Amino acid sequence: MADQRSVAITGANGYIGSVLTTAFAEAGWRVLPLQRSGARDARKDYVPYSLEDGPGRPLPADLDAVVHCAYDLRARNASAVERVNIGGTAKLLAAAADVPNVVLISSMSAYDGTSQIYGRTKLACERLVTARGGTALRLGLVHGGDDRGMIGSLSRVAGLPLVPVLRPDSHQFTVHADDMARCVISVASRLPIEHRVFGVANPRPVPFREILRTLHDRAGTGRPFRAVGLPAKALYAGLRGAEAVGVRTGFRADSLLGLMHPAPDVPNVTYWAEQGIELRDFAWTVT
Repeated sequence: MADQRSVAITGANGYIGSVLTTAFAEAGWRVLPLQRSGARDARKDYVPYSLEDGPGRPLPADLDAVVHCAYDLRARNASAVERVNIGGTAKLLAAAADVPNVVLISSMSAYDGTSQIYGRTKLACERLVTARGGTALRLGLVHGGDDRGMIGSLSRVAGLPLVPVLRPDSHQFTVHADDMARCVISVASRLPIEHRVFGVANPRPVPFREILRTLHDRAGTGRPFRAVGLPAKALYAGLRGAEAVGVRTGFRADSLLGLMHPAPDVPNVTYWAEQGIELRDFAWTVT
């Protein structure tokens, strides 16, 4: 269709990327995945892509938007993380120089003063994208869909006989995958008058204990929810020590920092209500 809009999505095989690939297609967009391997459907076109090398061939001239989801979590030290992810964002922006709209999938972990490597790296990527005239969307803790990503890791923790709970004041801002997708499609569909950073999360800070208890109850193990307090600093030191000697525990020390020190608020969250998009509360959407 001549008037069909088109979007390229990096990291299309990841949790967020796969949700967005489906949502854009259902909204009538032509979706071009940018990913390391072929799409699950071998008939679907895709562009070979990596953060290190950028797109494997020039992007189509008729793209309306690029949504940048890709992020390499394999590196552990700050210099490697920044080199791959910030450098990769710069390469993508160069390849997408003629694309009207670029949307960065950022994180609520990205805020001024964060000590988390992931958050600092996302902040640097935000600056690159917004300087180019694009938009950065800071996602809260995404749940729904196939529950991969951080919510999948927390679901596994919540299923333990004794559920570790960090600091009593710890919280997260959350967003359902469907609501998140509506926000991304909305921004990709238009060029905002002001290119800013937007938080994509319900503004209620959900206590970490509530998240774990809800996930535990949803799992239906039949066991009562038994929480045990763990000293967050000691746990962080243990994870860092394990990573230093090459032991992979399934949970990164840097991710723990994001849980221990959440963002203070959701920036520009009222924008979504103005667009007619409801960001539902965690308690309404996870049962």
